[in-house]
Amino acid sequence: VAGFYVDATEDPWKTNYRMYSYVTGELPTVIQNNFNVNIGRSAISGHSMGGHGALIAALKNPGKYKCVAVFAPVSNPCDCPWGVKAFSGYLGENKSSWKQYDATYLAKDYDGPKLEMLLDQGIVQSPHPVEALVQHQGRCQPGLRQ
Repeated sequence: VAGFYVDATEDPWKTNYRMYSYVTGELPTVIQNNFNVNIGRSAISGHSMGGHGALIAALKNPGKYKCVAVFAPVSNPCDCPWGVKAFSGYLGENKSSWKQYDATYLAKDYDGPKLEMLLDQGIVQSPHPVEALVQHQGRCQPGLRQ
């Protein structure tokens, strides 16, 4: 089952599978403590499921990231067969709780500072603005195998 950068709530994953917390908390702390970085200029990016993780990290943490760049992200896993399979395993059967990890729902409710975003699905040559994320609700990324 794919990771989707969530903090699992279901056995056997819930004890150790805390990818959202790792990417948004633990990893930035390690980087800040070991490298000369300006944490106020942080950005996040990813591809496919990593793109999903980057989107939800940026949308769930207003002001933490100056920009987010994603390539072929799984942007609506609540309505994608592959996402439903993963979310069922990691988060249980309560589908309303899944929305906290679905970028399409998070984008609709985002109320933070301006967030520069590049979202490229590969369907056209130019990048899509954040509105594409909301407009394509219910659409699975092209090329997913079920």
